[in-house]
Amino acid sequence: METIANTVPLKSAFLKVLAVPSFRSLWIGQVCSQLASNTMLFVLALRVYQQTGSNAAVSILFLVYGVPAVVFGMMAGTIVDKLENRKVLIFCDVARAILMIAFIFMYKNLLAIYFFTFLNAIITQFYVPAEAPTLPYLVPKQQIMTANSLFSFTFFSSLAVGSITAGPLLRWFGPMGVFLVLGLLFLAAGISVSRIPPIRENARPIGEFLAKSPLYLLERLFANVEEGIKYIRSSSVLSDALLLLMGTQVILAILATLGPGFADTVLEIDIHDASLIITGPAVLGILLGALWVGNQGSRIVPKQLIHVGVLSAGIILIVISITVGLTHVARLDWLLTKSVLVPIEFFLFFLLGVSNSLLDVPANSALQRESAGAMRGRVYGMLTAAVGGIGVLPVVVGGVLADAIGPGRVIFLLGSGILIYGVYRLRLK
Repeated sequence: METIANTVPLKSAFLKVLAVPSFRSLWIGQVCSQLASNTMLFVLALRVYQQTGSNAAVSILFLVYGVPAVVFGMMAGTIVDKLENRKVLIFCDVARAILMIAFIFMYKNLLAIYFFTFLNAIITQFYVPAEAPTLPYLVPKQQIMTANSLFSFTFFSSLAVGSITAGPLLRWFGPMGVFLVLGLLFLAAGISVSRIPPIRENARPIGEFLAKSPLYLLERLFANVEEGIKYIRSSSVLSDALLLLMGTQVILAILATLGPGFADTVLEIDIHDASLIITGPAVLGILLGALWVGNQGSRIVPKQLIHVGVLSAGIILIVISITVGLTHVARLDWLLTKSVLVPIEFFLFFLLGVSNSLLDVPANSALQRESAGAMRGRVYGMLTAAVGGIGVLPVVVGGVLADAIGPGRVIFLLGSGILIYGVYRLRLK
């Protein structure tokens, strides 16, 4: 495998890693799966806001999507560590394709939307710790940084495409049509990952777990979770990487929660276009930033990239909140018209995405580099659990506060917190 990757006569590091067939199958599966997942979440956010007109209701959607990470995240990582990753990935893709059919028939029922989103999130908890830890088994060690950069590129590009196209797809195909398309994407992801070779020789069949008593399973799961927590706490590098990755995902979740309300009350545009102006450019910035880090970022010390990323993210969020505040100044009404404000916000959210990329790729690489093979799935399970547990609180609070004090002030509070944390990290250097 290493020989294949190193002898392909391609100049681009990304093309070289894509020349590895098994990695390419994993990557295509990631593209389809992530695109379907992200589009689904943004489509549902728009549907909820259309039905309720409430930021808090949208935040509940993200709460429902995040809660399973708390309950199942760490346990899922533990279970996946014992199973064959490829089979887990195939099962998750097919199961989520079936759930899209349920959305087709229940898209008008708010409680049903929350319920099926909850089920989808449970399945996703098993997908995440099975996907990312597979990567180091498929590419040579010297290509892991490039492969991670490509994975970050794909993750955020699918987030960009999903967020940008959610509104137009909902407008063009309607709720029933868009969920049918998403189901087909999940099926395509399952077909692609089925081509990955087995990576764990000592994997146990899932029937072996089902044959055990529930009490035994719970005892073993909690024992493994405790072991995973101790493992992460023993490494400051792992703990720091988890904190940074959780932070980037929480910021994006908050922006997604505030997006429809920000478009409606601040920019005064159609909420179907919210992702085009807010989440879309942010993710586009992360995407292009990840490409740059993958090709050029290795020349810079990762810690310096992270410092710049955290500080600039805080500053940009504060600037965004200031532009929102200026729209309420009577003397500036003639200057900050919609035609002027929309491009400004687009550019600022793009810069915010670039800032996030400077810390996401180095943190992801550190996470995979520092975690041992047998513990890697558990570590990623901890990440999803942390995002769903600790991270879901600011998402919900942000939605409730946005209804009470406005999205601009919420963004200012978020930016101030990130800037203070960035200064703290700089002082520890």
